[in-house]
Amino acid sequence: MITFLGRRLLGGFITLALFVTALFFLVNVLIPGDWTSQFIMTGEARQALQESLGIDRPLGEQFWTWISSVATLDLGVSFGGAPVWTAVRQATATSLFVFVAATVISFPLGYWMGRALAWNERPWLTIPNTAIAVMLFTAFPPAIAFLAQRGITNVLSPQTFRTLTTLDDEIWAFEQGNRFSSRPTTVEGFDETLTPPQVLWRMLMITAVLVAVVLILRVVVRALTGRRMTPGIVAAILAVGSIIGWRLSGFGDQAFDIASSMVILIGGLVLLTYGEILLVTEAAMFDTRDEDFILTARAKGLTERAIRDRHSARAALLPVLSRLVVSVPYFLTGLVILEYVFAVQGGLGNLIFFAINVQDTPLIVGAMVIVGVVTLVLRLALEVAIAALDPRVRLGSGETP
Repeated sequence: MITFLGRRLLGGFITLALFVTALFFLVNVLIPGDWTSQFIMTGEARQALQESLGIDRPLGEQFWTWISSVATLDLGVSFGGAPVWTAVRQATATSLFVFVAATVISFPLGYWMGRALAWNERPWLTIPNTAIAVMLFTAFPPAIAFLAQRGITNVLSPQTFRTLTTLDDEIWAFEQGNRFSSRPTTVEGFDETLTPPQVLWRMLMITAVLVAVVLILRVVVRALTGRRMTPGIVAAILAVGSIIGWRLSGFGDQAFDIASSMVILIGGLVLLTYGEILLVTEAAMFDTRDEDFILTARAKGLTERAIRDRHSARAALLPVLSRLVVSVPYFLTGLVILEYVFAVQGGLGNLIFFAINVQDTPLIVGAMVIVGVVTLVLRLALEVAIAALDPRVRLGSGETP
């Protein structure tokens, strides 16, 4: 496993370096003009501003200056004067929370439904569910976003939609629920004041600790009973445990307000990911129905449910995780688009589109670098999970048993 992990880390680092290099030059070449283009000023004043920002220098020199600061974990300063890392860190909290919440919902649901449909002999139930999954799987993320947004505004009202996606002013005591320029609010039980991004990071930390506890609990349950906890049970424990943890941590009102303001966004990402998980699970289980180990299980007299859950479904888990490794960049891109369409304040989607509109290249590149890092980390985590489940993956990379 150490050899496998080392190879993946080295490959990920090389991929990230190439991605960062290509990203810097593409952003600076493809975006017309520069940050000074939005101001009306004389040629001399524009030139002086360009010199102060360093954008009058050759592109290669700008890249070397920027990559040198990135090597020291400094993403630089945006043209507006704020540190890029501060804005990106706040936005990343929002996007990670939505991604984790949607995955906790869509993966167990899609895995459970795909497992049920693969073993279902009734076409009247299988065909409609498969059709819906295909429609969601092939849907273009902006299409899902715009249809959901239009449907909510038509059924309810534009004002209701804005209310659902913004924070409660009375809880946070700032104007219009802006998560970036908010005044901090005092949270009971803390000597410091917490802004929405800080609360989000604390929510994520509590969930991460809970994930570690659940993983240990799975090992203990399997050792004592010989059975594994199903994904549905794991998801339920994570959801209920997170809510209890947020409440006991002293910022329950703020946490629930943030979570409720992201319900629409989480629902959109669930729709985007659910269909693929269902279809891959169903296809993988169909492929195993006539395998020798399934026939052997039937010959031993096991029930169809036991064969489905303990044998076929476990074999289908590897293809599902393998597909998720490939689809992580697509899901994150869809999340960025959903954030922008739903106007959820504080996410990477709004941050990237705002930076593009004002031609703030340091902010654009910094945000995209973080998206690349998050993508590589998630893919590495999934690859390690696959290697842990299937030793053939590790042995294929040259590791000896």
